[in-house]
Amino acid sequence: MEAILFALLTACCIGSADFSGHFGLRHIKALPGAFFSLFFQILTIVFAVILMSSWEVTDWRGPVFMLLAGILHPGLFFFVLLKAIERLGPARAVTLKATSPFFGVAIAILFLGERPDAQVFVGIFLAVGGVMYLTSEKRERASSKWSFIFPLAAAFLSGLAPNFAKIGLRYLPNPMLGPFFAVAGGIVALIIINTFLSRGEGGIFSWLLKSSPRGILMFIPMGILASVGHIFYFTALIYGPVSQVLPLVHTAPFVAILLSRILIQEHERVNFRLILSALCIFLGVGLITVGKA
Repeated sequence: MEAILFALLTACCIGSADFSGHFGLRHIKALPGAFFSLFFQILTIVFAVILMSSWEVTDWRGPVFMLLAGILHPGLFFFVLLKAIERLGPARAVTLKATSPFFGVAIAILFLGERPDAQVFVGIFLAVGGVMYLTSEKRERASSKWSFIFPLAAAFLSGLAPNFAKIGLRYLPNPMLGPFFAVAGGIVALIIINTFLSRGEGGIFSWLLKSSPRGILMFIPMGILASVGHIFYFTALIYGPVSQVLPLVHTAPFVAILLSRILIQEHERVNFRLILSALCIFLGVGLITVGKA
């Protein structure tokens, strides 16, 4: 029961964070935006550790696996996700990202020895079917179909990373230190990527110096919400298996869709196809949850 509760709390935080990233991207490109989001995340986590936890590490394997998980998610993941939001809007991007249970459960079966029942696989089929229906939507620009690569790549990274985190939590059973090392890994990854891509554009740190101060501040809500979501997420992984936690976490698209519908409908049309696709994903996630993980 604890795993389910913390996973649903994670979904609320992550869905809100994903939606809020839309506003920062009006002022800053996706790659530096991902860095600033993680920067505010780690500040929030450090503050939480100082208030409510300790910095004690008893086994070096915990931080190592967490750093690896963080390079994948939130490091590479946040960049790809922000590119998806930039091209598709928050509702479609995070709905497609919700296919990550397909990748996450498959990896958990192969490498962690988890054995979900048939009901879980039916749920995965429904979730993937919903995504196929959404991606078949006709777009105004012929090239826009390639934009779906970004949220699906985010889904893969989001499915792979918790398997590394699950291993890391065996040696670092602290739901606050786990996010700290994961976000630190993500920050390192994004600094390297930003620095490499900014060569010849006014200096290796031009991406940092040219960023709009207003845009940087717009990523504060995303950083805070995502950091709280990370703490809930790793707490859920301590109590439950990846094949149960990950699908629940990815009910987050419903939060983003609701916020999109209320706040930015004039910028992003939430239509019948999107709602039906999201409902298929939600039903699939429900079957995965009640099935045997």
